[in-house]
Amino acid sequence: MKTPRSPYALALGLTALLWAQGAQAQAQAQTQSTTAAAPTQTQTTTAQVTRRTSSADMGTPYLRVIAQDAPVHTGPGRSYRQIYFAERGQVFAVIERGRSGYWFHIELGDGTTGWIDGNAVFPYRRDNDGDRGFFARLWHGFSNAVLGPPAVIRPGGADVEVSFSVGVLDGEGLFLLRPAWIVDKYFAIEGFAGINARAQTDIFLGGVGWTLRLIPGARVGPYLNAGVGVAHTRPKVDNFADPDETLLAVNAGGGLEITFKKQITLRLDARNWTIFDPDKASNGQEYTSGLAIFF
Repeated sequence: MKTPRSPYALALGLTALLWAQGAQAQAQAQTQSTTAAAPTQTQTTTAQVTRRTSSADMGTPYLRVIAQDAPVHTGPGRSYRQIYFAERGQVFAVIERGRSGYWFHIELGDGTTGWIDGNAVFPYRRDNDGDRGFFARLWHGFSNAVLGPPAVIRPGGADVEVSFSVGVLDGEGLFLLRPAWIVDKYFAIEGFAGINARAQTDIFLGGVGWTLRLIPGARVGPYLNAGVGVAHTRPKVDNFADPDETLLAVNAGGGLEITFKKQITLRLDARNWTIFDPDKASNGQEYTSGLAIFF
């Protein structure tokens, strides 16, 4: 015989069943939400890491001159004094962008700074040195820290060079003053005057020649040179064997111009000299170094 159930018992059982089904549905919803959110969180983290990596890999900002020549001013405007003329293809590091107008504050090769019109340049970012070899990175760091651009590459820039060289000619002391008129970035007309002080004689040298720069604009620039002039031999007061005479002199050779920061230029020369007349001739090698100044 079945015992009839109380209405209160039926209501309590139905309430418990509905609560259990609701709890199970809520748990399934939370599981699906967590599963769906996981890829989104992973994608967000990946994107953030990618942005950080891209920002870290990004190089230093630079400008490349795309105009034929571009003046560099002391301030962000054409009314400021011009201090340099940049040639097409030159590259400069950017210090800042001007607050008004399209002007960039740049660092010149000699360590000074100036402003250049943004319409004459193309901004870009140079890659980090990680892909360079050891010696390439070493030279790049040394040249940027120590070397500067040569003065003769500027349009409308230097017209005159004056250098003073000291060294040896035929193993004896040589002192030469070499003024030059710079025709263009490749060619210059050069004079020379000085003395080759020897044990028994003094040889006074003077003449004119030419200089051909092989790589204009290079911080370490090779050049060729040749000249012709006279050599006047004067014996010392206690030398009665050698005559006092004037001979012809020709020289040919080459050298290097090394331009440092603050417009300091070191000049190295190696030449062969021939001093002669119709009856005799003598050869000697010159090895000199000195400083050059450009005006």
